[in-house]
Amino acid sequence: MSAPFIIDMRCLQHPDYAERGIGNHARCIVTHAPAPFIGIVDPALPALPRNLAKCAAELVPHGYVPGLAAGAVFLNPSPMGPDQNFLARLLLDKRVVKAACVHDFIPHDAPETYLASTGTRLDYYTAMAWLRKYSIYFPVSEDTEARLKSLFGAVRAVVTGAALPEWAETQVPGDTRHILMVGGGDARKNPELLVRAHAGSDVLRRLPLVITGQYPPEFCARAAHVELPGRLSESRLRQLYAGAVCVVTPSRSEGFSLPVIEAMAAGTPAIVSDIPAHRALVPDAGSRFAPDDEGQLTAILEDVVTNPARRAAIIQAQSGAWRKFTGNAVAEKIWTSLGVASPFVKRGLKPRLAMLTPLPPAKSGVADYSAALLPELAKRTELDVFSGARISALAHLSAKYDAVVSVIGNSPYHAEIYEQAVARGSAVICHDSRLLGLAAWRAGEAGCAGMASRELDRLVTPSEVAKWIRNENIREASFLGDLAAAARPLVFHSRQPVELVRRRFGVEAAQLPFAMQRVFEPPSEAEKAAARAALKLYPGQKVIASFGFIGRLKGINAALRAFAQLRRRVDAILVFVGEHTDVTPVYEALAWELGIAHAVKFGTEFVSEAAYRGYLLAADAGLQLREGGLGNISGALQDCVAAGLPSVATRDLAENIDAPGYVTRVGDMLDPAEIAQALEGVLGVPRSGLEKTRVAQCERYSMARYSEGLLRVLGF
Repeated sequence: MSAPFIIDMRCLQHPDYAERGIGNHARCIVTHAPAPFIGIVDPALPALPRNLAKCAAELVPHGYVPGLAAGAVFLNPSPMGPDQNFLARLLLDKRVVKAACVHDFIPHDAPETYLASTGTRLDYYTAMAWLRKYSIYFPVSEDTEARLKSLFGAVRAVVTGAALPEWAETQVPGDTRHILMVGGGDARKNPELLVRAHAGSDVLRRLPLVITGQYPPEFCARAAHVELPGRLSESRLRQLYAGAVCVVTPSRSEGFSLPVIEAMAAGTPAIVSDIPAHRALVPDAGSRFAPDDEGQLTAILEDVVTNPARRAAIIQAQSGAWRKFTGNAVAEKIWTSLGVASPFVKRGLKPRLAMLTPLPPAKSGVADYSAALLPELAKRTELDVFSGARISALAHLSAKYDAVVSVIGNSPYHAEIYEQAVARGSAVICHDSRLLGLAAWRAGEAGCAGMASRELDRLVTPSEVAKWIRNENIREASFLGDLAAAARPLVFHSRQPVELVRRRFGVEAAQLPFAMQRVFEPPSEAEKAAARAALKLYPGQKVIASFGFIGRLKGINAALRAFAQLRRRVDAILVFVGEHTDVTPVYEALAWELGIAHAVKFGTEFVSEAAYRGYLLAADAGLQLREGGLGNISGALQDCVAAGLPSVATRDLAENIDAPGYVTRVGDMLDPAEIAQALEGVLGVPRSGLEKTRVAQCERYSMARYSEGLLRVLGF
């Protein structure tokens, strides 16, 4: 046989199972499988997502797997799903070690609700009969294990927990605005109790109540005061968790409760009903309530909402519990129990990584970012770095690496790394939401036209590409298709390219929040004055600094026009801290035309690290604008945030790094009047009052945390 392990992947095809709960748990098992495996699919169901299909060495459209040897392992992530007869040959083969994940026995214990029709009863009890054929069971909770043994006797079982979605492992809290329940239309989820508890309290009604999931019209009518957003995308769910004062899970019964550990990972209190599955996750009785006691729930919620110390204590008590349920931790329990472990676990060593990336002195923000990442990654891995002349196919061809990571941006510095990643495959960190610049350098306008035609499924001409190069605001293609097809996995720092590659190319990419690449200490007035003197900046003038190459997409035209308006009211200078390019003379001419050339300084060279930090220290405000479409990331804006510099930035740029409040957002369709007004506002903000927010932001988006997130995405 082509692989010694077999996984039933049908639940990842079935629309009723594929997303949360069972589907998420199955995805974890599949994506963390430490050895090549055969995947079983059903051709009558929708096709597997492309990224999951590629996890398998081979896909078999039935349960007939020829050439099995003694000791072959079959794993079923969803043994109670419909049509378990599909697997009969495997389940009756005595040579096969048969393993099943067990989620709950709720339909068995409430047949009047869940098994009301003849068809559902037949499917369920047939699945129960087949379940007895398994050799080892992986219940998701101790409560499910106890119920399993009460029904089947002293079977071999290993409690695993259910896998946390990968996105939740990098979730961070935000500004709170609402109480949240992540639920669904099943009556056992018990949303009615929460609706009554919220409606009956003057204190709680001051906050919106948000309940996710699909509900019947009669419930929606009774919950008219509740926000009911329905089924949500991953990005929207992340936003709701980030803004939750607390997450309430009032279920009457559960095998395991995913929203509870998602809340913990998001750094928000999990308030839960007092049922066995919840007691195992939330030992604090003060955070639990009886499923029928709305008064008890009201009292707990009012305490959390009005008492910051109580809320903080719950967060602290729950802060570490979710780590036992990361995808890697849950999968490791399963595969280790089956006698299979990931190669780096077998060695008892750190994972071995090869990273291909530009590094300083390359004049690249990506190079600077990688240079900041490498020390943190080296603490956690056995790391070899390939850069400059060392970039070749050797890293991809060597069997000694557990993973190869290619770091790619939208410039010629990344051309060879891109070629190797597309030809040979690797994990890819893509710093840009589009790769037109790199594609044009590699393939020219004609080659780009072919790539764009395939992506957009229409004829794109070289002349149309030429227009995009001159003005990316009208660009339609992303030029990410070849990378999306090759990368395992593909990682972005913003949500827009993640959604785009899913929609256009059928690939599930990962999102890792952009990290701080420079560390700053709060400057004293004396240090600021010294920095100004070193840079020959007049002490009494307000200094606005814009960082990065002077390029077409940096909004410099709008910046100059905004500054001309600001100069009528404020004595300020505008400094572009970046290297001179072929378009700089155009902007110098505009500054003369606007009568502000004496107050505008254009950079002439790639500044030293000391000078770069000096400008961040000396400036009174930062200005970072961007054109060319959504999904942009700015290391320069992140540096402004890290330095505690009040700044103005386009909304897309600011939102994609989750910039704090001392970054004022302006519209992505650049309006000089709006920019001028925003600059005048931030010039009045004292840096000394921002320190608490700055420190919290730097901790939340530290490079250490980013490196841990990257290893989780890579499956370590």
